[in-house]
Amino acid sequence: MQWGPIEIRGFDVRDRDRLFIDGDWVQSTGDAVIDVENPATEEVVARVPAGTAEDVDRAVSAARAAFGGWSTTSVG
Repeated sequence: MQWGPIEIRGFDVRDRDRLFIDGDWVQSTGDAVIDVENPATEEVVARVPAGTAEDVDRAVSAARAAFGGWSTTSVG
């Protein structure tokens, strides 16, 4: 089976060299990567940055900043 592009906001997320934090693609503060494998075949289908503690802190900070407005939006 051939997989099509996986897109978030117009970016193909396979073999990304950035993390999606605070609504934008940002460079990781580290150099390590994680292979993403197809569980059925164990074929590597993508590589993504392995986030660091600093990357997590940035993501958590962005989530906290957005929560107030987001939490008051209606479902429908």
